[in-house]
Amino acid sequence: MNKKVALFLVVLMFTVSLSGCLRNGKGDGELDMIDRPPEDVDSEDYNVLYIGHSFGRQFAKLLEDYAHTSGISNHAAYAQFSGGPNGAPDALWADEADSERIKEFLDTGEIDVLIMICCSIEFIESGAQSDEAIWNFTEYALDRNANTRIGLALPWKDYPEDYDNASEFRDGSDEAYRSWASLGTNLSSDYPDADIFTFHHGAIAYELREMFEAGELEGDIEKLSGPKPTSIFTDAKGHAGQLTIDTGTLIWLHAVHGFEPLDMPEFTQWDTDIRVIADSVLNEQNQQ
Repeated sequence: MNKKVALFLVVLMFTVSLSGCLRNGKGDGELDMIDRPPEDVDSEDYNVLYIGHSFGRQFAKLLEDYAHTSGISNHAAYAQFSGGPNGAPDALWADEADSERIKEFLDTGEIDVLIMICCSIEFIESGAQSDEAIWNFTEYALDRNANTRIGLALPWKDYPEDYDNASEFRDGSDEAYRSWASLGTNLSSDYPDADIFTFHHGAIAYELREMFEAGELEGDIEKLSGPKPTSIFTDAKGHAGQLTIDTGTLIWLHAVHGFEPLDMPEFTQWDTDIRVIADSVLNEQNQQ
């Protein structure tokens, strides 16, 4: 692994502090994804458990709405959230409360998809070669349900305004994703009967910044960082604005359900066709 990727991954490791028609699928009195207890897991649903930090939480949450809109009515979302590096797989496995809560979900035997997010300290220090915590969670999940699918998500780098332009912000991202995908391949080798997949929703943040700097998001985005409805990021840390969340969730929808972005209804709340953006990002990744 070259120095560029190593630096990229170090940045990712410290990613995230505490933190329309397809906006809010909760009915009156229905618990938020993060508040739903393991007792709510229903064998009749397609149950997706996200464990991680806030650079994945919003996408996992909105994915429920997207799945329902796409016709997948039984998608149910659950989460064990912890901010910043505490949401990395190694920190979640080491923390007794977090680990036990995650195991309670997996003990139901009804979790269909377990999604983890980068990056553990071991992943960084091993040169992106290993992450024992990911193996630990995978082993536990498959022991409770051999059909559980394992998803590994890669976010974007934090502090986007520290980079002078979109090109500098994106630098190293493709190499980092190849390293992340390689980890997924190694995991698949150890669990050949499991469905293990990787995806890079962080690529959306890089693409949107590039489009913003090229003047291609006029009418939707006014600032790189600022108010959630009109900015790519909401703060200096780099938490996602609404356009980033909406577009990135299309990547999650494709990863979890194989649903193509262009098959979704038009997002009329945006002048920009975010389906085209997501489709383009997926095509680029398929060509790498």
